[in-house]
Amino acid sequence: MHERSFIKGLIEQVLEEQRIRGLGAIRSIQLQVGEFSGMEPRLIELAFAEMRPEYWQTEVAMVVETIPLTAICKTCQAEFGVLSFRFICPRCGERDVTVTGGEELQITSLTIESPQVDPQSATGRQDQVV
Repeated sequence: MHERSFIKGLIEQVLEEQRIRGLGAIRSIQLQVGEFSGMEPRLIELAFAEMRPEYWQTEVAMVVETIPLTAICKTCQAEFGVLSFRFICPRCGERDVTVTGGEELQITSLTIESPQVDPQSATGRQDQVV
């Protein structure tokens, strides 16, 4: 399961960013996973849930957004969603297409606990997205 090695690298990247930037506690990691990225979103979530306690004692959530596979026809310029990996333009039937979405595999943001005290917060903390 290559999702485990991906998650290990992702966690190490997040921890390094936290260290370098002096960020507060990580609350959540937002991730985009394209349908054509070679990764299974559900397996990423499972690998993260399994590995998270090795790195954090507090609860850290992973929010995975699945990006659909899309393409554009080079002949008629039609943009379309690719279904069942059929790279055929639904408008003109051509197979000469360019993938425009669905290959993503990236961290889009981190939600962190700010060390600043928020007087309106019952917990004395404020979450920020970076």
